[in-house]
Amino acid sequence: MGIRHRSLDGAHEKTPWAYLSPAQMYSALTAKAKQINTLKIKALSTLRMIGVRNKNIDAWKRLSIAIGTENVPRIRSLVAAENRAGSSVFAIIEKVQRAAQRTYSPRGYQEADYQLAYLIYKIGGRAAANIAQRALGLPSVDTSKRHVATTPLISSSVFPTPPEMKSNLSACYPSWTMETASNTNPIIGLSIQIDEIKIQERLRWEPSSDRILGVCREHGRKYSGFLEFRSIYQADNLLDLLKTKDVHLATEVRPSTSENVIFVL
Repeated sequence: MGIRHRSLDGAHEKTPWAYLSPAQMYSALTAKAKQINTLKIKALSTLRMIGVRNKNIDAWKRLSIAIGTENVPRIRSLVAAENRAGSSVFAIIEKVQRAAQRTYSPRGYQEADYQLAYLIYKIGGRAAANIAQRALGLPSVDTSKRHVATTPLISSSVFPTPPEMKSNLSACYPSWTMETASNTNPIIGLSIQIDEIKIQERLRWEPSSDRILGVCREHGRKYSGFLEFRSIYQADNLLDLLKTKDVHLATEVRPSTSENVIFVL
C-alpha cells in the first residue's frame, strides 16, 4: 500500500533527496521556491503594515502632545466633527493646529454652548460675548439669540398687578394643562421664599412699558402718573419730587406684606 500511495501521490515531502527521482526533485524544488516567494511577499506586506501603524501611532502621540500643550477651545467638538467626517489623525492634527492659532473654529454647538453664550451676552453685553466667541469658541451673539428662546419678565414701577404677576409666573414656570395634570400628581400650589434683595439706588427706564423704575413702592403709588415716561416733563417732575423728599429711591426688593408668597395654580 505504501508503494501504491507513493506511485500515485508522489514521495513524501520529507523524503531524502537521494531517494528521489529527477522529476520528483524538480517538483519539490518548485514547490519550495513558491513557498519562499509567498513568505517573502507576506513579510513585505507585514513590514509595510507595521510601518503604517507606527506612523499612525506617532501621529496620535503628536495629537496628544498638541492637545496637552495648546489652548484649543472646544477641543471635544473639534474631534467629534472630524470623526463624523471620517478624517484621519493627520487631518485632526492639522485642524488642532489651526484652532490653536485661532484660524479655525469647529461647529456643531450644543444647547449648553448657546445658553452660555447668551448668558455672557446678557451679563456682560455684546463686547463680552464677542470676546467669549473668540477666546472660548462659543457661538456668536446672533446665533445664540436665534437658538435661545426667552420671555422677558415684566417689571412694575409700583405694586405688581395680577396680570403682571401671572405673566411673570408663566414665563418662569411651565404651564400645566388638565391633560398633563391627570397623568401626574396634581400641583396644589407653589411657595416662593423671597428675602430682601438689595438693589442699586438709581432710576431706570423700561423701554417695553415706557415707565420709570427705581422709586420706592410706598410713594410711587401716589405719584404713579409721573412714572409714565411720555416726555421729559415726567422726568423733571420726578426729579423735583426726589429733591423735596416726597418720593425716595428704592433700596431693596421685597413683598409688601410677607416674605413668603404662595401662588395657587
